[in-house]
Amino acid sequence: MNWISTSGRAVALACVFGALTTKQAWSVQSPYSGEPEIAKALDESIEKLGMDVSADEREAIASAIVSAREISRIAHQHNGPEYGDHYRRDAHAKATGCLRAEFEVNGDIPAQFQHSVFAQPGQTYKAWIRFSNGDMLVQPDSKGDARGMAVKVMGAEGSVIAPELGDGNQDFIMTNTPAFFNRNIFDYAENMQHLAKLDRRGWFINLWPPRLHLQEMLRAYQTVSSQIDNPLAEQYFSMLPYQLGETTVKFSSRPCAGVHYSADADKTADDFLTRQMATTLESGSACFEFMVQPRATGDAVADMPLDDATVIWEESAAPFVPIARIHIPPQTFTGEAQQQFCENLSMNPWRAVGKWEPLGSLNRARRLVYHAVSEFRHQRNEAPQQEPVDWCIAGSDQPCTPRQGLNITKPTWPLARCFDHLYQPSDGSAASSQCGTGGYGEVAQEAATTY
Repeated sequence: MNWISTSGRAVALACVFGALTTKQAWSVQSPYSGEPEIAKALDESIEKLGMDVSADEREAIASAIVSAREISRIAHQHNGPEYGDHYRRDAHAKATGCLRAEFEVNGDIPAQFQHSVFAQPGQTYKAWIRFSNGDMLVQPDSKGDARGMAVKVMGAEGSVIAPELGDGNQDFIMTNTPAFFNRNIFDYAENMQHLAKLDRRGWFINLWPPRLHLQEMLRAYQTVSSQIDNPLAEQYFSMLPYQLGETTVKFSSRPCAGVHYSADADKTADDFLTRQMATTLESGSACFEFMVQPRATGDAVADMPLDDATVIWEESAAPFVPIARIHIPPQTFTGEAQQQFCENLSMNPWRAVGKWEPLGSLNRARRLVYHAVSEFRHQRNEAPQQEPVDWCIAGSDQPCTPRQGLNITKPTWPLARCFDHLYQPSDGSAASSQCGTGGYGEVAQEAATTY
């Protein structure tokens, strides 16, 4: 997002006229009904899914779907053919890597959180993680941008909350900023209209109608100015609230305590974040704590709204509670087949099971908008929409096994016998050391088998 200085006249106009409420601004400034076929399909979907959506909200969702498709189309013209002749997401278009992971529920998880995929303490699931840059355009990793972490937990058991998205998996979508730059669906839909014209600042500040969204503009600046060294070293946030059992929460993933990841990749390379993760995971692993932030009660609840994504829930009033751990084993993930798999992977916050419900108007919209844009992208690319069930990737140069893609080494058996140079057998015979003459601790140069 490009930022420019604004004139005093614009600020004065915004202050004099004041800001309309979000819903008023939508109904007065943007009486937009969307394309007829999309509006009709949306009505049918809302009715079929039994969603409680007002007429104004439905109008905004229809607009957002049209804008998101247009963003994908325009971005395709800018991204291709240099970055591949295929349609990408309307946001988080550039993946920096899709990684195999394990999602392990903590053995001591508090009872109030034992719902959905967290129902069984100690249970471990296989998962996929998509790390990404937030912009609609593919751009160098060194450029300031939002950074995303989307986790797909596979083999989730329980009743699905959104049948149209399939069953068996649960998605957790996060970025590395704790708040969003749109409050709700009405802000989002109007902002998306500007983005569909590649106007990155028009919604935040405008002469007529007078508009100055200072809080949202600050959040946008914080989002797009993010520069990182390694995606594995960042903390990521849900930004939006969810209902887990009887508890309202936000969630977050942060690097496990004590871990340290190198940041020595050449930052002049457009894909240095991918290269940095590849170097880290060549022989090492990564770890995240998955945490929930229960909404406070009493007087503090007023500072933690459910439908204003620009507000950060302060940790002093609502501390995070670790309830799971994400393990990322050593692996190779840069092959062509895996990159194609990564492009076709779909994420939706409503893909979930059990007592789990996304809350707020933005989350309600994401169920429909994300699904519609995913269908559009896959149709244009003539790619099937399929949910992964394991770590196997079709077309990989490695056989489909439970260890496909992992970098696992083990020494040739039996292990070499090594003795200290002062060792002397009790019968006076010569010590037979298989580790040369360097003495105890010398490592034999054994061939290793990699899986």
